[in-house]
Amino acid sequence: MERSLVIIKPDATVRRRIGALVIKALMDRDLKVVAFKEMNVPDSLAKLHYDVHKDKPFFPWLIDFISSAPVITMILEGENAIEDIRDALGATFVQKADSSSLRGKYGVWAGINIAHASDAPDTATKEIMLWKEEGGLEETDDAQEMALDYIRKYSANKRDYTSEIRNTVNTAIEREDTSEDVLQRLIDLLSKDAEDITEEEINNLARVVFDYIKEEVE
Repeated sequence: MERSLVIIKPDATVRRRIGALVIKALMDRDLKVVAFKEMNVPDSLAKLHYDVHKDKPFFPWLIDFISSAPVITMILEGENAIEDIRDALGATFVQKADSSSLRGKYGVWAGINIAHASDAPDTATKEIMLWKEEGGLEETDDAQEMALDYIRKYSANKRDYTSEIRNTVNTAIEREDTSEDVLQRLIDLLSKDAEDITEEEINNLARVVFDYIKEEVE
């Protein structure tokens, strides 16, 4: 059996139905959930997780993004877990992801791409150890049921605001629009399916997406 660390990123966790649909799609591939935890990521853990990118200019943005609002951390297990998960998610860059993939369906833009998944067995081992030691992730007998409860609770909303959010980001970049109206539009859209997410967390995520737009325009 192979294991992978999966992080449902803030852009999917805040959009509750999207997070639930992503988790369901992965579980439907006969992957077993052996650890499940919703959490806010401290800067210290975010920096360790993204340490490979620490010398890249986008490193500070990655830290701000992953720590802006809650994430779902999971350990998934299956015969070909790593390949199956990455195949389901699709290309890392949203605009390059096949429309049938999870990122193609639900990703927002570029690296605002709904989920992280381990890319190789040795990476998975290191990431799982890191998130257990620094993030309090635990393997539990009820992890599978916790994931199913999450799906049942948050998949009831039938509206999907992905296209509206994408259009907001794309239009702002094309028009070089970094006005506060764009930020407010992002806040409004992210608030539509954000049950149990605080106003501060919604605002934080919207601000990080807005910062990405500004970087693209500049």
